[in-house]
Amino acid sequence: MGIGPEAPASLDLDGLLVGLPPAGAWTCLVEIDDVAFGLRCDGFATTVLPVTGINDSWDFEFAVGAADWSAFCSVPRPRGYTTAQAMVATSGARPVRGDRAVWARAAVVVDRVLDALRDASTTTPAAARNPEPPQSPLGLSPIVGRYLTVEVDGTRQRLYHESAGTGPTLLCLHTAGADSRQFRYLLEDPELTARWTVIAFDMPWHGRSEPPTGWQEETYRLTTDTYAATVLAVVDALELERPVLAGCSMGGAIALYLASTHGDRFTGVCALEGGLGNPSRFVEWTNRGDVDHSRFLTSWVGGLIAPASPAGPAAQTLWGYAQSGPGVYQGDTYFYSQDLPRHTEALQPAGCPLYVFSGEYDYSATTEMSREAATRLGGHLVEMPGKGHFPMSEDPVGFAGYLYPVLDLLHDKYER
Repeated sequence: MGIGPEAPASLDLDGLLVGLPPAGAWTCLVEIDDVAFGLRCDGFATTVLPVTGINDSWDFEFAVGAADWSAFCSVPRPRGYTTAQAMVATSGARPVRGDRAVWARAAVVVDRVLDALRDASTTTPAAARNPEPPQSPLGLSPIVGRYLTVEVDGTRQRLYHESAGTGPTLLCLHTAGADSRQFRYLLEDPELTARWTVIAFDMPWHGRSEPPTGWQEETYRLTTDTYAATVLAVVDALELERPVLAGCSMGGAIALYLASTHGDRFTGVCALEGGLGNPSRFVEWTNRGDVDHSRFLTSWVGGLIAPASPAGPAAQTLWGYAQSGPGVYQGDTYFYSQDLPRHTEALQPAGCPLYVFSGEYDYSATTEMSREAATRLGGHLVEMPGKGHFPMSEDPVGFAGYLYPVLDLLHDKYER
């Protein structure tokens, strides 16, 4: 499926790019099948340029062939073709030619331009309805937040955690570069909290937990040993008796590790979008002085959100990434991409019931990766058609249909 040569010239960039900050001066050649046009940013305004000849020059090019454009426009959209950034992330950055640091500054613009061209030439898949707020619009939330001090590797860490509900404990671990707000919908779901005490905490350097004194002079790097020790320290400090552990993305990866190495500490483990490592997720553009990491991260992880996820929760999920501290996301992906794979060969079968949940649109921990992890550790794979990488925050109602039946099974183990 192609686009007409008149389509780029008709783009309303002022309306399309509203809300974006100045991204410096840059030029880009966009090639989609047999249509080519330029984008120029003078530091503030972005304009569409005609391609006039051999003497044109560009800071970078973004090239999409006919087959890739057809997949990008197809309904339903396949994994890896939900956004321009998704195509970059799943192809080894093949569409980008030239200065990739300049592309990283302009990535959000490229995302929006390609989305607009697709929307003008094809049908946009319908998104799910935004979930109704579980509580009255006025009054207090049932969530209670407190600080907890634990010792990890000889260092005291002041961690923020939230809790709600009654019954056995469901302990939740957030994704890379994010925080426990991703579990807000679980914490405020009266159906869940009537049977479970839901607890979610922010890792050090994340959300409302604190970084170490002198963080400005450190390069944050999360390791498998420190991550596992932090989770177990929270379990001990809160005196949790064999909770169910539910972690997503990097939280799902450490949940797999803990199911194998400390399975006796948990009644069960739910690894959401959990794999045993993916080297391609560690990239320099998430921590560079010449790239706005908060904007780039919303583009980098945005392609992992499923097309049909409700717009409100999807946008809030990305807002959490926009607030990530400098270098924190990259330090987390160091764990998932580089450190964890050094430990996986020694892993034994899980010492507790293990469920590995996999969304169709996740290319960070693909269904194939999740299936391999479940097979190696003796767990059960729960495939979630149409879901993305952040199921608990981007599509909480749809995710509940997969999570709650598993929690019912694990709740029975508490009652025996």
